[in-house]
Amino acid sequence: MENGEQKIFVWCDFSDGMEVSIIHGLLIASILKKELCLLHLLKQEDEEVAFNYTQRLKAIVTEINSISSQVVVRYWVVKQDIINSLVDLAERYECLALVAHKKNAASLLPYLQFAAFPFLFVSSTIDIEPIYKNLVVPVGYMKKCKDLALWASYLGRNNAAHINLYLSNDGAGNDQRTVQNNLFSIQRFYDKFSFPSSVIQSQSPTWRLQKSSLKYALTQPKAMLVIAGSYQTTFVDSLLGLTELKVIGNSQDLSVLCVNSQLDFYTFCN
Repeated sequence: MENGEQKIFVWCDFSDGMEVSIIHGLLIASILKKELCLLHLLKQEDEEVAFNYTQRLKAIVTEINSISSQVVVRYWVVKQDIINSLVDLAERYECLALVAHKKNAASLLPYLQFAAFPFLFVSSTIDIEPIYKNLVVPVGYMKKCKDLALWASYLGRNNAAHINLYLSNDGAGNDQRTVQNNLFSIQRFYDKFSFPSSVIQSQSPTWRLQKSSLKYALTQPKAMLVIAGSYQTTFVDSLLGLTELKVIGNSQDLSVLCVNSQLDFYTFCN
């Protein structure tokens, strides 16, 4: 696999849902005009096994290329642990996002903290184009919400997507002033582009905003929800449905983009 061009990667473990992930990845790569790369991590050093997976991915790439020539499609089969692979994806191969089926969320989410790019979890099998035309971005007092809005802007700029800024209600103190400052910064940035956006005022404080924004997104016929990974969840968070895994598990046919809240992510280049 060559580097030098930004890529959308797809998690290919040959389990149920992989084909759906590839279709979503191909659409995102087409929208952003980036390369697509199918990734498989080997569990053991075995030349025959590696050759088998390489041939299977090569066949999928050939099939995609026979249907469409709009996106450069590659594959990468490697024996490497997932943490080092995530570092390589960012630093060597300029990964913009890793697409995976929601069935992989439980195994992949613990590694999001090592990724300088978001994980996009998908499941919808029909009429997926409208999903990426309608985005929901929670905006609270956390600094990371600006990164969520930045990633959403890629689809706004390149896909004329409508971005719903779902605003928290944190009372009348310093937290609420931070919320308003974050919103002002995001809107000032969005004003530089021509894609549509709107502000949805919620009644939820920031600590419940992720769950509340999911509830709002589910009222939309088709949508993508953009959230931040926290890594400091508690038993109470899990009980109340506030963890990323709970959000993904209850997201029905939404696509859910999870952004690492601890690292700066690699940004889109025209």
